[in-house]
Amino acid sequence: MNRIDYSLKKATMEDYDFIYGVKNTTLGNHIEKIWGWDEKYQRDDFSKSFLPSRNHIIVLDDANIGVLEINEEDEVILIVELEILPEFQGKGIGSSILKDILKAAKEKGQKVRLGCFKVNEGAKTLYLKLGFKIIEETETHFIFES
Repeated sequence: MNRIDYSLKKATMEDYDFIYGVKNTTLGNHIEKIWGWDEKYQRDDFSKSFLPSRNHIIVLDDANIGVLEINEEDEVILIVELEILPEFQGKGIGSSILKDILKAAKEKGQKVRLGCFKVNEGAKTLYLKLGFKIIEETETHFIFES
């Protein structure tokens, strides 16, 4: 599959509603299955943890299509969130983003770590296909590393 020509733009506080909406759309059904969806709790939790400096808006053809949140440390790049709106999933965008991150990490001698809900079979399949290995499990999540 060819590389998708996406771009990333730094998020700002003005992107708060878009990013929350992407989370709600992409993760809501998984959260609902595991814990049930409590809108007040989700909004409060998001508000407490939202750091624009770690977030990027994924852009394709001038449209905002998703969110990438990264926390980079010396030895590891932690992908906190990689969420793409459903109408843009399955087109190779997530794969392109992950391959670019893996390449940059390799050049710096870093590992890449990320997690997904156990009920998110699509994400699990993608991460394994890209060479990630499951290094840990919680009750609700798989943790992967390159």
